[in-house]
Amino acid sequence: MENLHVDIDSLRRGAEQLEAAKETVREAFEGFQAAAEGYADAFGGDDIGTLLAVAHSACVEAATECFDTNVSELETYVDGLLDMADNYQSVEDDIAASFSRMLGSLGG
Repeated sequence: MENLHVDIDSLRRGAEQLEAAKETVREAFEGFQAAAEGYADAFGGDDIGTLLAVAHSACVEAATECFDTNVSELETYVDGLLDMADNYQSVEDDIAASFSRMLGSLGG
């Protein structure tokens, strides 16, 4: 059986990098929203303009849902990586404490 080595610091750095990526996506989303709002009233009030406005609204809603889902998923991944790092750290700390107790009971 191969040894398992988990680099806890790498897990935390990965979470930080994923958090930064999430912020980049969120900023892109905000830029998209601002641009989309600029077109909301650009279609006019005739029949064709009304249809275009409805289509525009549907597309914006779909894109908004996509962005929201992606940002939410990235948050879940960040939290998961941080939880994983904390859990591995806790296990390592418990193992080190156990070995210290054993060593102490052996007089070492």
